[in-house]
Amino acid sequence: MRTTRKEKSFPIKNRTFLKKLIPHREPMILVDTLHHHNATGLLGSLLILEEGPFVINGEFSEAGILEHMAQCVALHTGYSGYLTEKPVREGYIGAIKNAEIIQLPKIGEIITTRVTISYSAMDMMLVQLESSIQTLVIATAEMSTILKPLPS
Repeated sequence: MRTTRKEKSFPIKNRTFLKKLIPHREPMILVDTLHHHNATGLLGSLLILEEGPFVINGEFSEAGILEHMAQCVALHTGYSGYLTEKPVREGYIGAIKNAEIIQLPKIGEIITTRVTISYSAMDMMLVQLESSIQTLVIATAEMSTILKPLPS
């Protein structure tokens, strides 16, 4: 991958910068730290806040975990685009397979998600996702995504 912009040092916690890398907007931003990025994956996280979306009875819901996973995939695409001076692109979840939610994070916990790209061609990706609280795996899934075409 040709890099034209200077990589920032990790972790990246600057919310203003992170918001530029994903198409999501407040209050639906579910990633607040980029810990690691390379061509085949990413490590991102989110501190679960009481006032955050998807928090029900003090826990981050299953839907929230899956959306956080999807936003980590979007963050990989966005940061890769940033490095090569390409625009942020919207994407869609094509399918979620083999999703297993083992435990729900509670308010004040940090959910960390590892994105591993299994396959990428043109505007489609297949990724393996693993979310943890510290070293405890709380969710896994396989997700396919497709990017919306750029305007011509």
